[in-house]
Parts: sequence; structure tokens; C-alpha cells
Amino acid sequence: MTKTLIFFLLTMCTLYSQEYTLSGKVLNHENDPISFVNILLLKKTDSTFFSGTATEENGIFLIKNIPKGSYIFKARFIGFKEFAFDVDIESNQDLGTLVLTEGSEGLSEVTLNVHKPIIQRTPDKLIFNVENSSVSSGSTWEILSKTPGVILQQNSITIKNQPATVYINDRKVNLNSEELKSLLESFSGTNVSSVEVITNPSAKYDADSGMILNIVTSKNILPGYKGNVSANYTQAIFPKYKFGSSHFFKNEVINLFVDYSYSKRKEHKNDQGEITFFEPDMTVNSVWDSDFQRITRKDIHNLNASLDYYLSPKTTLNLTGFTSIEPNLKYDNYELATIFNPEKQVDSIFKTSSKLNGNKMNLAFDLSMDHNFNDKVTKLSANMHYTNFDHSKLQALNSNYFSPNGILLNQNSFSTDSNQEINIVVGQLDFETIVFGLNLETGLKTSNIFSKSRIDFFNIQNNSTQNNSFQSDKFDYNEKILAGYLGLKKNWDKWRVLFSIRGEQTETEGNSIALNQNNKKDYFELFPNISLNYSPNGNHSVTLAYNKSITRPNYDLLNPFRYYINENNFTSGNPHLKPSITDRYSISYLIEGTFDFELYYRTTQDDIEVLAFQNNPNRFLNSVSANMEARKGYGLNFSYATSIRPWWFYSNYFSLFHEENSFLALESNNEEVTLKTDGFFIQIYNGFTLSKDRTFTGNLSLVHLTGIVAGTYQMDSFTTVSLGLRKSLWNNKASVSLSANDIFDTTNRKLQTNYLNQKHSYYAQLETQYIQLGFVYNFGNFNLNETSRKIDNDERNRID
Repeated sequence: MTKTLIFFLLTMCTLYSQEYTLSGKVLNHENDPISFVNILLLKKTDSTFFSGTATEENGIFLIKNIPKGSYIFKARFIGFKEFAFDVDIESNQDLGTLVLTEGSEGLSEVTLNVHKPIIQRTPDKLIFNVENSSVSSGSTWEILSKTPGVILQQNSITIKNQPATVYINDRKVNLNSEELKSLLESFSGTNVSSVEVITNPSAKYDADSGMILNIVTSKNILPGYKGNVSANYTQAIFPKYKFGSSHFFKNEVINLFVDYSYSKRKEHKNDQGEITFFEPDMTVNSVWDSDFQRITRKDIHNLNASLDYYLSPKTTLNLTGFTSIEPNLKYDNYELATIFNPEKQVDSIFKTSSKLNGNKMNLAFDLSMDHNFNDKVTKLSANMHYTNFDHSKLQALNSNYFSPNGILLNQNSFSTDSNQEINIVVGQLDFETIVFGLNLETGLKTSNIFSKSRIDFFNIQNNSTQNNSFQSDKFDYNEKILAGYLGLKKNWDKWRVLFSIRGEQTETEGNSIALNQNNKKDYFELFPNISLNYSPNGNHSVTLAYNKSITRPNYDLLNPFRYYINENNFTSGNPHLKPSITDRYSISYLIEGTFDFELYYRTTQDDIEVLAFQNNPNRFLNSVSANMEARKGYGLNFSYATSIRPWWFYSNYFSLFHEENSFLALESNNEEVTLKTDGFFIQIYNGFTLSKDRTFTGNLSLVHLTGIVAGTYQMDSFTTVSLGLRKSLWNNKASVSLSANDIFDTTNRKLQTNYLNQKHSYYAQLETQYIQLGFVYNFGNFNLNETSRKIDNDERNRID
């Protein structure tokens, strides 16, 4: 009994006393170690002293016995300016190399430059630190293209061959792929501190998040004001411009951040397409070659603002607003199609021109409150979110059919007037504490989505416009989600266990007037997330993980409308779409925080895709929103990062994978078709410090992806090589950057379908090759370091 009691007491003490270490190394500007630098660690909640040490003769410092939490790190040394930055302790952490630079006025005017590790890894995520590097000189979209494990394919973003959900400061960005790309292209990389690739998110995140890409932006942590103005010029086929300004202010009461940017973009797209139409006996009826050109003009205004108001040392009120306005969105489309008979002779030609004018507005507001209790490990957070999205489009299309000798055979014209308005209201409550040595997090969330869409279709004949009631429609969609989650996490000396489960009750109703259909769904799903990590020492770590996630269809995919490229090529929505469910299993092995191996297996039921099917009897191509029968993938991922030289940082990411899609061929008697591919993805990044004073930096990157399946298409391989340079000027008050993307023009590629009675392809050519020149000027107390703000939010990324 006595032994049992002693064992129980020791066990309880262990449960309550999980502590970590913080280490690093301090050098001067000549890369010599500095001894006796005072290292201080302050509690972030009240800035009181927690612990401290001094560097050894080799410049190394180590602070032990640090409980999990948020702290302020400070470094002090005679002849150098004191510097501070936030650090969150959740595991043993190495800050890497800190570089002290002598100042011109002895004790009072000195700067400490913190060079965080460019890549940091934990069992559940990878952190890509880009602040003040040459990588941050472009747009946020360009930063993602260099983030390890992230694949950009035209407008889509995937992580480990799985669609990624993008968050900004832990706030979910609910836009479709095209609009998300537009947003990230217009958001300056100078405001990005780091990118977090979260491959095993806890149940605190929404179940439809899956793989998460969290973009952490900059923010003041010390009192004062600073700001910047920036501009860049991009030369591709057409020139593009962007201007922006960011402002930061903090005192004892408030912390304010405001960022505005204006982008003027003119973009070119060219698709070279081919469709082979068959007779029922599979003989060729005709072959259609097409040359499609699109010029897009955009004026994009983005405004982001965040205000923290400190009600007390323990309670913070936050108001965040995001506004994106595209008041003059224009598409000019032109297509020339040549129709050949089976003998490869020209049968006819048709020309299509269309103009689309649109206006788009996206408003989002968050009001949240965070309260820390006396024990400093118990936290209560409440958040209210509201989104208003409005997108109107007016299209006019005209097609002319000619004989081979140029005689006009037929003409067809029509126009459409469409609009979609979405309102989202979300409430969320989160609670964190420690119970019996277990980190516990739990919360509730409710969301209500109201979407109203309409399309009016008009036939135009002899300058007369007539409403086409068959093609016109109104569609109302309402969705209610009630979610709750519970998560438990425990860290021992060598073990780390995470178990969380999320339950979501969903009710949906879609009503189409033209189709006279009312679709209702009511379902409940549980989403477990389990991970087990074993770290026998600081050099080795093994993690087993399983998680389940859901993907709900974007609101625009549910609209049963048709949008036309020409009258023989259109996309159509599907109000009968079901959500898809993904199960993912993985085992990973991390060595010395540098070598990372992962084996994974993933299955998805009812995966949502836009599938392209050609109708052979009526000669048209319909890209329809649909649920696939199944999708699965498995593979091996490997990543490696190290400093080869003090001036050369190198990292690579390599993925060897198998992917397969199974779907019903809607134009082939609903026969089930499975497309498979085996391939690899490699991403190499080199970061260089090109001057002794560290004011001149550069990067060289390479990305290669072999062919991969996407819906009904098989994509060809592509390679992208990019180069970037950045020079700091005027004692870091300004910087100028130059980057070249897709140097060898090898990013664009062909997509093709070839099975049963389906054979079509297109070669997509986008403006991937360009040169960009950027300039940033800092003012105010710009030497202050920056940190981030995290607010959770939901359903916005399913917006059209």
C-alpha cells in the first residue's frame, strides 16, 4: 500500500510538472560568439521576471524548467541595444542564432537582429519563417509557392495531395480558389511573419479544415509606432502594379494594426484545346480544335484592421475587420474553334466573343474577448463573426458559325445577369485549462449561412432581347451548423498524447425555383483526432496520427446555374452535392529537427470535384460539380533543412505518391472509371546572405511535380525555377527587391482526358513567367520586432 501511494504521488507530481528548455546562441556581426550576454524571460501576461541566464564563452545559453505558456524574450549587453520578442513555449525550443550589431552611439543606439530558423518543425506542424528575408519581398502567394510541402496548381493549393484550407492569423479565409489567389497576390509579403503548415490540426479547428495553411502576419509587441509604404511592379505579358501601406501602434491600452493595398492587374490566359467527338460505335464524328484567349482586368482594394483593447492585464478585447472590393472586374474572352471531319478536313469554323463585367465586395468583422484566469493556464475566449459577400456579373456572348470558305452559316447571341449574396453569422466559445495534469480544451460553435442567388438568361435575336425562363433561375440556400469539441493533451518526459473529438450537427436546405426542387439534409458526424508522439531524446521523435475531416461544397457549386465560355462549353452547379469525408493515417519520424520522414494513407468518400464530360450526340462539353465515388492516396514524404554555410541555408521537400480517383462517367452510361497515377514532387529552396553586414540576401528555388490526376484530367509534369534578391538600404529604413519567377517558362502544362468515349484536352498557359521589382520604406520605430494575433472563424472559404 505504501509503495502504491508513493508511486501515485510521484505520478501526480509528474503530471503537473511538465517543463521545457529554451536555448540559442549569440554572435556579433562578425559571427564571433559573445559571452556574458544577459538573457531574460518575462511572463507575457504581466511582464514580470520569470527566469534568466547569461551566455557562455561560446555564446550559447540555456534556460531550463520553463512551464508551457507565452513569454517575452529579452537580450541585454553593454554596448548593444536591448531587444525583445514573443516566444510561445510548447516544447523544447531552440531559437537558433541571434546576431548583435554594434551601434553608432555606444550604449543607447544599438540593434539586435534576430535570425530565427527559417524552418522549424513540431510533431503536428512546420513553421516557415520568412520575415525580413528575400522571400518576403513579393506577394503572399509567392511565399506559399516556396513553402515546403505546398503545391500551387493554377488556382488550387494542396498539401500532401490534399486540398488546403487557408487561415490568416488563425482566421479562416472563406473564398473560392480564384478569389483566394487574387487576395494573396494583392497582400504584401512584407507583412507576413511566417507560414504554418498544420498537417494534424486538433478538434479546435473546424472539421472541414483538413490540412491547414496558417499565414501569420506582423504586429507590434513593444510600445511605439511604426509603419511602411510599399510598391511593386510586375512585368509579365501585361504589367501589373501594387501599392500599399501598413501602420502599427501600441501603448499600454491598445494595439492597433491597419493595412491597405491597391492592386491594378491585367492578366492574360490562353488555352489550346481539342475535343474528339465519337459516334455510338466509337468511330470519330469530328475533332474540334480551339484557341481560347482571356484578358482579365482587376482593380482590387484590400483593407485589414485589427484593434486590441486591454481591459485589464488578464482581459483583452479585439475588433478585426477585413474588406475586399473589386469594383470593375472585366473579362474579355475570344475563342476561335475549327471543326474537322473524320478525314481531317475543315468542316466549319466558329468564333465566339464574350464580355463579362462584375462587381465584388467581401466584408468580414470579428469581435472577440480573451480572458486569462489567475492560474495563468486557464483561458476563456468568445468570438462573434459576420460576413457579407456580394458578387454580381453581367455577361454578353456572341457566336458566329462559318463555312470553310468564310460564309456565315449561323449566329447565336445571349446574355446573362447574375448575382449571389451570402450572409454568415458565427458565434464561438473556447475554454482551455489543465485538469489532473491534462491540457484540456473544449468549446462550442454555431454558424448560420444564408445564400441567395439568381441568374436571368436572355436570348438575343435581330437586336431583340427575350427572357429565357428555362435557363433563368433563383436558388436559396440555408445552412445551420452546431459544433462542440473536447481535446485532451498530455506531455511526459518522452511521450506526448493528443486526443480530441468534434461533433457537428448540420442542417441544410436548398430551393431552386426553375427546377421546382427543395433539397433538405440533416446529419450528424463525429470527427476524432488522435496522435501519439515518442521522443526518447532531443534528437529523435516518432509520431503516429489519425484524423477525420469533412469537406462541404462551396456555395457557388450548389447553384444549379450554367455559366458559358461558349454555347458548347459551360459549367453547371449541382444542388444535390453531398459533403465528403476524409480519413488520414500517418507515421512520421523526425531526426534532430532536421530530417523528417512521413508515411501516410488517405481515403475520401464523395470527394467534391468539377468533372468535365463531353456529350457526343449534342457536341458540347459540360464541367459539372459532382461527388466522386472514391479517392485514395498513399506515399512517403521526406524533408531536410540545414545551414550548409553560415551564409547558405538549404532545404528540400520530397514526396513519392500514388493517387487514384473513381467517378461515374455521366456521359458513358454512368460507368465507373478509375484514374491512377504514380509520381513525385520535389521542392528545393536555397537562402543566401550575400554581404557581411547581412543587408543583401537572395534565394533560389526549384519545384517539380510529375503528372497527377485531378478529377477527370491527367495533368502533365511541370518545373518552376525562381530567383529573388533583396537589399536593405539606409540603415534598414528601406529595402529594394528583384525577383524572377518561372525563369525557363516551364510551369504551364497540358491537361487531358482519355477513357471510354471521352477524349479532350487543353494546354493552359498563364502568366507564370514574370519579373517583379519591389520597394519598401519603413518609418517610425521600425526596428521593433513583430508577433501575431490569432482569431478563429469559419465558413467563409466556401464563398464564391
